[in-house]
Amino acid sequence: MSEKGMRRLADDNLIPEVKNVQLEKCTDCLVGKQNKTSFQMRPPMRRKAPLELLHTDLCQVDMKSHARSQYFVTFIEDHTMKLWVSMLKTKDQVLSVFKEFHARVERETG
Repeated sequence: MSEKGMRRLADDNLIPEVKNVQLEKCTDCLVGKQNKTSFQMRPPMRRKAPLELLHTDLCQVDMKSHARSQYFVTFIEDHTMKLWVSMLKTKDQVLSVFKEFHARVERETG
């Protein structure tokens, strides 16, 4: 409750023991009232040409899929933000999946 609210209750004799008490500033309350400064909005810096930059991630899932896959790898192309996902049964399949992905994308883009 704010100091102003406490004073109002004290003036209405709802909490008479606080009537003449000087309340201290609460640091937690002051921090809670501070405004956050927003981040500067900049346009995202994307690559100029397709396949200049590729983001990839390997993730493990808790439950195996119907095909008994326990991992998946994602490939995100930075220029178009196009996403490819491949399911894997073991981690050691990542290199072969990447080689297949690379060949497929090279064929598609020329």
